[in-house]
Amino acid sequence: MDAVISAEADLDASEAEKELLRLRSSYPELIIQVVKMKRPLGPRAVRMIAMQTLRARKSGALLAERPEVDLLLRLAGTDQITMALKTHGYKAAGTKLLAAAGPQGAVDRLRKQLSGNGRYTVREEDEADEEGLAAVETAALLGTRV
Repeated sequence: MDAVISAEADLDASEAEKELLRLRSSYPELIIQVVKMKRPLGPRAVRMIAMQTLRARKSGALLAERPEVDLLLRLAGTDQITMALKTHGYKAAGTKLLAAAGPQGAVDRLRKQLSGNGRYTVREEDEADEEGLAAVETAALLGTRV
């Protein structure tokens, strides 16, 4: 069974890349992304978007070659990689949000590790607000082909 975790990350742009690479190396079975968001989407919206990426990977319908990039695009609400990196990439200044999706056991191990690290605030599931639901819908529409 798949699961998703999201956490606010107290990382500056120079640290974010090293931390992201470290986490991806430690948890290769997970799709992990760090994004900058003006106002982070709620945990439920992040979960719903990350599940779209997991389904797209299984069906061969990713928005990009790599699932990590697909997740970035869906969280950013665009199919333009350059725009997503500029506005939501981990190098952009602002509040960082870590999102990880994959097998439940790996997500649980990551949750435990992040909970013990003062630089992360693991977010608990909540109700999706209108902004979050709109982001989920936008992300889903990115995956449709006309």
